[in-house]
Amino acid sequence: MAERLTIAEQNQALREQLSPENQAYWDDLVAALRQQPKFSDEDKLQRQLRELLPNLLVAQSSQKSAQQFYGADPATVAAQIGAPAKAKATWLSWDLLVPVLIFILGVILPAAILPAVPLQGLLITVQFGLFIVAMALGIWVAQRVTAQAQLIGWLVVIVALIIAMWVAARIVPAQGLIYLTRVGGSITLLVFALVVTGLTWWHHRRHADSWFPAILGSLWITTLLALLARFPLTSGLMVTSAGNLLIALGTILADASILIIGWHIWQVRQNQEK
Repeated sequence: MAERLTIAEQNQALREQLSPENQAYWDDLVAALRQQPKFSDEDKLQRQLRELLPNLLVAQSSQKSAQQFYGADPATVAAQIGAPAKAKATWLSWDLLVPVLIFILGVILPAAILPAVPLQGLLITVQFGLFIVAMALGIWVAQRVTAQAQLIGWLVVIVALIIAMWVAARIVPAQGLIYLTRVGGSITLLVFALVVTGLTWWHHRRHADSWFPAILGSLWITTLLALLARFPLTSGLMVTSAGNLLIALGTILADASILIIGWHIWQVRQNQEK
């Protein structure tokens, strides 16, 4: 059995399939890429060449020269390929979705537990706008202060957001009412919970310190309360004083679960940074 070719040997075999004109261009391109700091490691360079060569061969089969395919001289193309990737904003990540889900769990879903109580579309829109402003302000502050001051900055933003949302709940008129009915509401809430759970499972497999698990307890507690308020056997109980007490206790437990699990995840992240 023939030995498996190395990447460099594969690249050489692919190069032999180029026309003489394209070989000359390719050799100049490889020489120029070697001058790029990004490809100071030979193995990294060979892996990059292995990605480039098949595309060039496809272009050659379409009667395109290497010069036509790349649209510039080898030195210019090498500079473009070797340019360092733009740094991704540290705040631009999947973590940004977690506060949005917490907003849904803390503001929207509790208001949707009882099917007879409609969601106020206008109020939700205003509160979500306040939430976006608070998030943007918090991120802006966090990027300009020390790590110790970030916690204080976020606490100030969160307290201001809570006050602003409380004021909005009392002055925004009840318009754009949305009713989550017994059947339709149950399906909507259950599908939402399953989708978020699937997203959490997917993200946690890739990032062991994912923030998403922090919301699962609150998500399913609130969903269970909403389903109990819609099932025929338990819907009557949920509109009584005992049901209201159950909803209150469930809401407190749901919020506490976010804090407890979130604190554990934060500790894991802090230990990883040490």
